[in-house]
Amino acid sequence: MANLGDNVLHNIFARLPGKPLLRFRCVSKHWNGLISDPYFMKSRSRRMILSPLPRGHLVAIDDNVPAEDEVHSIVRIRSPLEHQGEHQGEGTQVVSMVGTFNGIVLLALTDELLCCRLILYNPLTCAFKILLVLDGNIHDHPPFVFGFGYGATEDDLKLVSFKVPDYPDRLRYKCDVFDLKTSSWSTSQYLYRNFQFSGDVGMFINGFLYWTASFVILALNIKEMVFSKVKLPYGIEYASELLLGSIGGCLCVINKIGTTGFDVWLLKEECTWMKAHSFTFGLEGNCFKVFNPICILENGKILMTNSSIQLVLYDTSNDSYKTLNGMATLDDFKRINRISDFKKMYNIPGIKDMRSIEYVESLVKPADTSFV
Repeated sequence: MANLGDNVLHNIFARLPGKPLLRFRCVSKHWNGLISDPYFMKSRSRRMILSPLPRGHLVAIDDNVPAEDEVHSIVRIRSPLEHQGEHQGEGTQVVSMVGTFNGIVLLALTDELLCCRLILYNPLTCAFKILLVLDGNIHDHPPFVFGFGYGATEDDLKLVSFKVPDYPDRLRYKCDVFDLKTSSWSTSQYLYRNFQFSGDVGMFINGFLYWTASFVILALNIKEMVFSKVKLPYGIEYASELLLGSIGGCLCVINKIGTTGFDVWLLKEECTWMKAHSFTFGLEGNCFKVFNPICILENGKILMTNSSIQLVLYDTSNDSYKTLNGMATLDDFKRINRISDFKKMYNIPGIKDMRSIEYVESLVKPADTSFV
């Protein structure tokens, strides 16, 4: 191995899953330098999926390796607060994937007292930084709605938060924006509550944040801080039926037709929708055959799960799928049901449609993403 050139080592390292790659940094200073080089990690561009589990646990899914490679295809990782030994009791932790940037995922961890911790987290290194701690209102459903993205430049990262104000001003949503560059909140905006958010996080694409809301999709131009509304695809009445995502840099939605049918729509120029794909899916002989989409990948694949927390990756390009696991073994059903009941209580998506997020592995430190 000592005679291998750097180009050969780069080619080998680029094909390795994340955890072995981190271990190889300990082989020598030279290997550590090669792997830690930001240009190498950027060229590696290994895309992963982060998915929530009960009690604040997380799972990193690697579609780059065969599903039979159970050691690397799905890696269970604990939430950031559990690394500090916090919240390991019976208290419920609900994890929402707010957004991602440069390998860092912004998590929102909400407990039963509706205390929400916003955490910048690197799933590869497990390094994290608590960005903010917010207190929710038990009368709000959900207590918070978030978005994470940037405007004119990539260093202009913003956290957008919606909350219903206290009485007597509960007829409007209060919108606050936290600037990670200046570590400051902007002056609050207010939106009349003539709509209801369908989920607790938004989707960031090309300088815009999108949320499903009642009969429309709410859009925010982050640079201009201007809101607008996008009509739903033809034939769809309620935004709650949709999962937002991005395919090829375009906003897309997937809606369910009956028990096993699905339509995928792409938003084209001039805010017109095009039906890109239709398919049916249900595992025969499986008592939990009703699946729901939880993440749309940039390459058009769709991560789906069922009530037994089984994960399936469906490929719309050739109408094939691969089963990733039998996730029921990862946690007992008492805990799963408790989380599901907690989410239903606050109108947060249930266990069968836990929203996941696609990110690119990096060695970026969470502290470098903010100046808090």
